Amino acid sequence: MNFLNRFFDWLQDEATPQFGQIATWILLLFAMVVAWTPIEFDGGPRRSDAATVFSWMPESIIRSPELFFGVRVVLFVSAFLWALRVAIPFSCWLTVAAFTMSWALRMENLTNGAHIFNVTNWLLIIHAMWFHFRHREIKNAIGDSTFWETKLYPRWVLWLCVFYLGWFHSLAGFSKILNSGFDWGNGVSLQLWTELFGWKPSPFGKLLLWDVRLTAWMQTGALALECLSIFCILNRWFRYAIGFALFGFYLGVLTTFIDFGFHFNAILVAYFLLPVDWLMGLDFGQRKAS
Repeated sequence: MNFLNRFFDWLQDEATPQFGQIATWILLLFAMVVAWTPIEFDGGPRRSDAATVFSWMPESIIRSPELFFGVRVVLFVSAFLWALRVAIPFSCWLTVAAFTMSWALRMENLTNGAHIFNVTNWLLIIHAMWFHFRHREIKNAIGDSTFWETKLYPRWVLWLCVFYLGWFHSLAGFSKILNSGFDWGNGVSLQLWTELFGWKPSPFGKLLLWDVRLTAWMQTGALALECLSIFCILNRWFRYAIGFALFGFYLGVLTTFIDFGFHFNAILVAYFLLPVDWLMGLDFGQRKAS
């Protein structure tokens, strides 16, 4: 119990909001990119399996270009307001809802999808929680023109972001093992993907196609890295080590499969898991009693 009390007290430590505000701006920029990206509609009947939390909606609504346009407008406006710290926390949660629905509508209208926006979605939720629970203090600091000097950024926001990134990548690794077994990293599947979908001039892609044994070692190493990513929550040095490894993994993916859209994930991994906090001088101190 004493350990838990100390842990929860540690999570309540606070720092000035520069790191968290820049993270919020990055996430909102990603949200605005989604707002400007047109939707794709694939023909054919919908499957009975639920694709998203909005699968219960009638097909006439799910396939409505007007609905998607309206959601995009709401997303852009609410994200812009949140970026300016206006109408918080309402603009925060409206952004989260519009972002979730805009991507869900895409998934409902495509024959295949990707999980490339899951990280952005959940990190937006965590930062909306921050603005929600601290909106009074944030508004007071803005009113006093002391926002950048006031300790408003709790450690739990950063810890939850790090935890989610580790959990997300570990789940990706364990799901591969559960569905394909430990032979997933045999090198053959990665070579086939590289041959079919890879960027032909990619030096890394050519290396993958050079020898299946080398590719198997690299694929197995990537699988082990994903499974071990959750250990990034143990301390700063584990976080930095796993962050460098994951960022290197993303660089390999992005330089081989250049149109797979993992750019957002790579940027967020770099921001939260590499020593950006140290470079920015993020310094948590004990929270003062209200």
